[in-house]
Amino acid sequence: MPIFDPEIIKSWENKLFASILESFDEYQIEKILQKSHNLVLKEKMQFKGGKAVALNNQIVYQFDYSSVAAFPVLINEMGKFMGYANSHDFNKIDAEETESYEKIIDSEVIKMRKAEFIETISASINTETIAELFNKIYEHKAIGKVTYSSGDIKVLSGYVIYQIVYDIELFFSVFVDREGNYIRSSMKDNGLKIALEELPEIDGI
Repeated sequence: MPIFDPEIIKSWENKLFASILESFDEYQIEKILQKSHNLVLKEKMQFKGGKAVALNNQIVYQFDYSSVAAFPVLINEMGKFMGYANSHDFNKIDAEETESYEKIIDSEVIKMRKAEFIETISASINTETIAELFNKIYEHKAIGKVTYSSGDIKVLSGYVIYQIVYDIELFFSVFVDREGNYIRSSMKDNGLKIALEELPEIDGI
């Protein structure tokens, strides 16, 4: 039998989270997501709600957000999934390609044909397969439509690798203790650091 109107609790809880959000550093959350999950957010985090929850026998605050993240997939010449990377992972590789040679082909033509080639590869990959892959790695489902964003041809350990980047809309939660310290997110930590041999076999790649 209720002895207190739950709407009063909900109302005050909303006011509590609204006041906390005024000092919430979303930029730090974006940095943590990139470090822990290797995910780069492409859109501003949208606050969806919050509540107090019990986690490991302590009271923590759960903040729910939605955003769009870049999910870069690496594929070899045989079409096999080889792992993940973001733009920061290839800085050193790209820096090694600065040696100048005598130009014999217009670079704009190469860029145009490369873009067409990468788009052809992406068109042959089922986006539902990408969503399934994201789910199995992060133990987190993508929401909305998975869309191709960009691609490139890279070198990884002396081999040609095709980097296909997809935009994935996701809903996630961030847990913060009462001291304001980040505890974890709702996504699996270090999802991108799993050894390739531990990754699930995904049909369609």
